[in-house]
Amino acid sequence: MKYKYDENIKPPMPKIVAKIWTPKMGDFELELMVDTGFSGEVLIPYHLYDELKLTLLEVPDKYFGILPVGIPIILHTAITEVSIGELKFKVHVHSHPLISKRLAGRKLLNQLKILLNGPKKELEIL
Repeated sequence: MKYKYDENIKPPMPKIVAKIWTPKMGDFELELMVDTGFSGEVLIPYHLYDELKLTLLEVPDKYFGILPVGIPIILHTAITEVSIGELKFKVHVHSHPLISKRLAGRKLLNQLKILLNGPKKELEIL
């Protein structure tokens, strides 16, 4: 599976296309930026998290994040299934009202064999 980098971001950033299983609409497809600075699995904006009814899948445990300005926050966290092509993973999807990004973090990325081809601006899952 090959994915083109997002060239609207400078410098261009690798991304993947994933499907998240949701109570509202089954599989929901979205682009996730590859972010090795995020230690979790998947992070999405809260308006999307709420719209997809992931609140129905929330775990009782508390998960914490730190905003880029250093402020700690408690994250909303749901467990669901994410598919990338034919690959399927049970993951924690995190969110917070102050979050606006859609990220695939290290905990998910470390389960994949990935080739980043910077000159071609292409990510390939091997």
